[in-house]
Amino acid sequence: MKIRILLSLVLLFSFTLVSDSYAQSFYTGAIGVTQSNGGRTRIFSDNLTTRLFDRASVLVGVSSSAVFDYNQDQNGLVNAATVTNPLLSNFEVTSTINNSYSNLPPNVEVAINLYGWTNGSYILGKLRVKNNETTPINAVIGLEVIPQIDGAYGAEVVQHHLASNTTLINKTKWAGIRFFSTPQTALKSIQWVSGYGTDQLYYSWLTQNSFDAPLTAGVDGSVAILGSNAVNIAVGATVEFYFGISMGTDQASCLANMDLCFSQYTSVLPVELTSFNAKTIGNSVKLDWVTVTEINNRGFEIERKFADNWVVVGYVEGKGTTTLRQSYTFTDFVESHSTEKIVYRLKQLDYDGTYSYSNEVEVEFSPVPTHLELEQNFPNPFNPATSIRYSLPAEGFVTLKVYDAIGNEISTLFSENQNEGSHSINFNASEIPSGIYFYSISFNNQVKTNKMILIK
Repeated sequence: MKIRILLSLVLLFSFTLVSDSYAQSFYTGAIGVTQSNGGRTRIFSDNLTTRLFDRASVLVGVSSSAVFDYNQDQNGLVNAATVTNPLLSNFEVTSTINNSYSNLPPNVEVAINLYGWTNGSYILGKLRVKNNETTPINAVIGLEVIPQIDGAYGAEVVQHHLASNTTLINKTKWAGIRFFSTPQTALKSIQWVSGYGTDQLYYSWLTQNSFDAPLTAGVDGSVAILGSNAVNIAVGATVEFYFGISMGTDQASCLANMDLCFSQYTSVLPVELTSFNAKTIGNSVKLDWVTVTEINNRGFEIERKFADNWVVVGYVEGKGTTTLRQSYTFTDFVESHSTEKIVYRLKQLDYDGTYSYSNEVEVEFSPVPTHLELEQNFPNPFNPATSIRYSLPAEGFVTLKVYDAIGNEISTLFSENQNEGSHSINFNASEIPSGIYFYSISFNNQVKTNKMILIK
């Protein structure tokens, strides 16, 4: 038994060394970070020696039985790497993880980017969460943090600062965590124990919609779970989630450094979409959208969905990198002869090939016909009422009359000016006998007639 235990410890120690040997790091001159292949972010208060966080890692909760977490699911998909010439910051490391360790739901893929600036006491994190499931998911994205303030577990205080919506953890040093792209809505603080996390517990903590009272950790330290509101992610779509980690000698300096981190976030945000709208105009749908910042934005693919399948219907070139407000429009000419519900979304493309999807917008499309149309009444035969549908290619004066089998006029249903598009009217024949009748519409020197049968 002793030999087995010793062998297990040796293997575990060897695995840790191998895992750390492939991790990628940087030191800004004030704060350090190490990113592992498997999704662990480790934060240091100096040049990679004294830890602030033993681990910060992503959580993606879909249900009480489907939470993507570090210990049970995450595995390296693309190894951690140091970006040689960062475009957005002075330092950058990246990695990508998925659920291949467990192959349990949710089937998500998370690309991690960590940014640092020379002598800055903060780290900006970006998570790109992709839905690889076969159906859309409502994902609660959050973080799991194991503090190691001053390089040791235990005695730290975990609390939430409501005024700044920042989770603070402190002993001698102070560390802060703030969500930037979406508000933090939950903080669960617990004493660390072995095997503390299950999908059911993680999900309840992520979605508790409250912030725990300050917790002072015992000798084994604490665990902090930070949650946000759920976001719907379509099949194959990606959402971006930004957060900041800051450090200080006291609460004030920690929060001040977090504000500096937020300023960097606003400068690196690739494309900030402030509006996306759609409206029908005749036989087309006009889309318009507005951005307030763009970084490396190659452009937008416009995607349309009638039923289940998305198709690309157009492309609009982006403005590259700009902090000026930009307005875009696109007109989609729809070939259809029935009223349909149409859904649109934008696929924003960067120059490096990465992309993300906008929210979806929906319109009810009722195309304008190119000529006068008169449909068969329904039901037919009927008793005593039936519906008559017709479509006008333009605004104008229109008349609809009913005749008997020998041509006598029975009723004028209307004779008036009407708008273009599809219309319908109900005809009640309770006052006339059974028989064959004809209904005739006239518009702009055009006449169309159909037969209907009344059976009583």
